[in-house]
Amino acid sequence: MKQSREVKKYAQAVFAIADKSGQLSDTTQRLNILLNIYASSPEFRMFLQSRRIAPADKLKILQKVLMDILSDLELDLLNHLLEEGQIHLLEDVIKRFSFIAESAKTTLKVRVSTAEQMNSEELSDVVQSIEQKLGRTVDVDALVDPEILGGVKFRI
Repeated sequence: MKQSREVKKYAQAVFAIADKSGQLSDTTQRLNILLNIYASSPEFRMFLQSRRIAPADKLKILQKVLMDILSDLELDLLNHLLEEGQIHLLEDVIKRFSFIAESAKTTLKVRVSTAEQMNSEELSDVVQSIEQKLGRTVDVDALVDPEILGGVKFRI
């Protein structure tokens, strides 16, 4: 339970700073890159979680290696997590941040799959209906899926 609160706290703080500075989409991209590195490299995870290397030394190394990839905001997040001994929360913080950022968007992406191609009038009616139900603007990607026997399949 405490970890969940910590994850929310960090994610909301990063979101607030990124949103206020107008860097939300850039921050999301950079954090996703960091998440990919973290998830795909056991050596990187081991480096971050190692207790033999001082947090200040880790930060210096991270700044040199990732200075072209990450901004000060992401480096500050890493620094804070390292100093607090909570670097193990990094993956959850980034995922929570992405969820918060996606929820804050005014436009939702919706994939509409049908057995046959819909004409523009049908698609317009579907979009209008979805927007009315959700109360948000919708960006629709209409696909034809011949395996569908009938009806419409939505993926929001």
